[in-house]
Amino acid sequence: PIFRCMSHGLTEVTAPMPGALSSRIGRLPRPEILVRRLLFAVLLSWPSMLPAVQPGDAAPVVIAPQEDGETFDMASLAGRVVYVDFWASWCAPCRKTLPAFDQLHQRYDERGFTVLGVNLDRRRAEALRMLSRIPVGFPMVFDPEGEWARVYDPPGMPSGYLVDRRGVVRYRHVGYSETDLPDLIKKIEKLLEETS
Repeated sequence: PIFRCMSHGLTEVTAPMPGALSSRIGRLPRPEILVRRLLFAVLLSWPSMLPAVQPGDAAPVVIAPQEDGETFDMASLAGRVVYVDFWASWCAPCRKTLPAFDQLHQRYDERGFTVLGVNLDRRRAEALRMLSRIPVGFPMVFDPEGEWARVYDPPGMPSGYLVDRRGVVRYRHVGYSETDLPDLIKKIEKLLEETS
């Protein structure tokens, strides 16, 4: 038997088939089993089907360990403008973003701006080695399992998300060039002028 979809469900239809094709189709699971298998496959791939965080979305609140092992909760930055920066030691442009973002953090900290670094190195020692060469004064968390990378789904490295005082992503940036900084500074200043 073969099946065709009708408006009221599946209907069994019998049709003559060549021997080899008939024997293959005869071994196919029943339609309800196929549907179950399809649903199971969709559920298994669900995290990869979630859309990336986009401007206009509420920023997922990062909760991850810091260097000292203490847990940092991004909710502690409520009411501040935050630039969430995903980086890794193997990312060449990240060697330039860290000092540039540290300067922005220092420049605008008193006005309510913070950079939150989210390191994605599998081995923390590699990140710490880079941070010993390029120290920063902004909060830094470690995500070796990529939990927050899966949530935010950054399209490249480095990737940053500028979050307003209400916790809404207003801007997403991928990559780094020094020519990007003036535009980012304008966006930061604009958000700092807004009230929550």
